[in-house]
Amino acid sequence: MNCRLERIQNWEQLAREAQFQPAVMAALCPVSLRQLERFFLHHFKQTPSRWTRELRCRLARQMIARGWSNKAVAKELYFANESHLCHEFKKFFGVAPQVYSPLYGLKSEPDVKLLPLCDPALAMSPVNNKVALRQ
Repeated sequence: MNCRLERIQNWEQLAREAQFQPAVMAALCPVSLRQLERFFLHHFKQTPSRWTRELRCRLARQMIARGWSNKAVAKELYFANESHLCHEFKKFFGVAPQVYSPLYGLKSEPDVKLLPLCDPALAMSPVNNKVALRQ
C-alpha cells in the first residue's frame, strides 16, 4: 500500500478539510482517487464515499443531540440542504434526525409508551398524562 496514506493519523479531520468529498481527500493526500479507494477497502473494508457518508451521519447525530438545528448541521457538514441531511440520516440510522434532538426526541423520556391512536379515549395516558406518540 501507499506509504503516504498509512502516515495519515486523523482521517476525520482530513475528511472535514475535503468537505467530505473523496476526490478532494485524494488530492490532499496526494494520491489518485483509485489509490484512495483501494486503501479504504483494505483498511476500512468500505469505499471512501460510504465511509464519509457514515462519518457525516455520526457527526450529525452528535450535533443534533447537543441541540444544533438541522439547518445548522446541514451547513456545517456540507449537506446540500436539510432534506439531503434528513434523507441520508434516515438511510443510515433508520429514523429521522429529530429523534436525537433534546427538544423533540424520545431520548429524554424513555418511559413514554407508544399507544395506538385509533381510539381518542386512549390518546391520553392516565398514568403520566402525556399524549401518546406515534411510532
